[in-house]
Amino acid sequence: MTLESDIDKLIERQQPGRTLDQVFYRSPEIYQLEFRRVLSLQWLYVAHESELPESGDFVTYDIAEDSIIVVRGLDRQVRAFFNVCRHRGSQICLKKSGNTRRFVCPYHAWGYDLDGKLVSARHMPSDFDYADYGMHCCQIEVMEGLIFISLASGGSAEFSQIKDNLLPYLKPHDLARTKVVHQEIYPTYANWKLVVENFRECYHCLPSHPQYTQVNEYVRAAERDSETYEAMFKKFEKVSEREGRKSGMADFPLPIQPHYVWRIPIRDGYKTLTRDGSPAGPLLGEFEEYDGAETGAFIGALSYMYAANDHATTFRFTPKNPELTEVAVSWLVREDAREGLDYDIEHLKWMWDVTTVQDAKIINNNQRGVHSSRYSPGPYSEHEISTANFISWYLWRLAGRVEGAGNIRHDEGLGVGVADAEHHGCTTLAWREVGRGVDQAVQLVAFAVESGALE
Repeated sequence: MTLESDIDKLIERQQPGRTLDQVFYRSPEIYQLEFRRVLSLQWLYVAHESELPESGDFVTYDIAEDSIIVVRGLDRQVRAFFNVCRHRGSQICLKKSGNTRRFVCPYHAWGYDLDGKLVSARHMPSDFDYADYGMHCCQIEVMEGLIFISLASGGSAEFSQIKDNLLPYLKPHDLARTKVVHQEIYPTYANWKLVVENFRECYHCLPSHPQYTQVNEYVRAAERDSETYEAMFKKFEKVSEREGRKSGMADFPLPIQPHYVWRIPIRDGYKTLTRDGSPAGPLLGEFEEYDGAETGAFIGALSYMYAANDHATTFRFTPKNPELTEVAVSWLVREDAREGLDYDIEHLKWMWDVTTVQDAKIINNNQRGVHSSRYSPGPYSEHEISTANFISWYLWRLAGRVEGAGNIRHDEGLGVGVADAEHHGCTTLAWREVGRGVDQAVQLVAFAVESGALE
């Protein structure tokens, strides 16, 4: 297939409110195109500042054909560079992490300082200008200790908007004063879009995640007992208002990087996201007592985070090939917390570890099924609106369109979109459309509360 000419035809034959055609989950050509048109402009979460405590500390991050070095300089600033020598193009740094005073290419020993400047090059002509051959800079931004990069030339102007939108929800946790204490890599043998589709709905939570369902009351509210959770939410909202904190959810449909943020109660009697709701570590930031809530943020297609009162968890999805996605999960606690005294790794990681292992199995099965000669795009349920909206945005971007990408939705036959929530009596609908983190319940609750629909 000649992809550039055929992609519009493939997109046009997609039916609203249905999963993608098989080719989108398997084609190497589409995989390459979506990096250029969809993912290369995204701000991608790569690490937390606590992973680079000292000058010279670095991590490398590989995505598609690019490798990126993130390093803390002598001036304590964090910078990012493309991991490619300006001489013959060899990768310079071959380690995943470490500490160095200088990056030296293993091929011909060209050396670069922590600012990316070329400082040594053997046997070059007398008129050779070192200043012309520094490492290529990669756009980098830091938000509350979370380090993001953009592969795009010049980066994206949307990051300042992302920051403005998310910080009111994240500030109480003071994530800049946390540290990564554990990380797990979960290889998921599936196309990255299947990983995202799964993560953005909770239609599968009740049958597939008994542990997650145990901790998060809103999952049960989607199936039954919505009144109980509604009462919890109203009580939590009053506490949040008294403390001057955000509650509910905000949806920001930017064209390049749509994002969501929310703050909702967990479960009555549960202080945090652990097996029994008992503390996982010292309270973060401004919290002086537990309010039994979770803050979450979906930042574009590949970057996600959750924060309870006493710990945070980050998710980084990295496509490796058309049918392999690396899911990296990191757990953070307060920077002065002591392992064995203030926190226990197994207690801390329990919920998201067991849930991510289950998700990997689910998604692997999904990919195998997509290979079948009898696979055909199926309809999304009313519990999968967020996933359907992700697919709409993805197709819009893949087609090379920008304006309006954040607003296009596949809501037909699935319920109401966020923008329409304020025009509906949406209390019952909210609980019917609940999903993990970003599903419409949380979104509609926020609008319902604002509009007075929750009496």
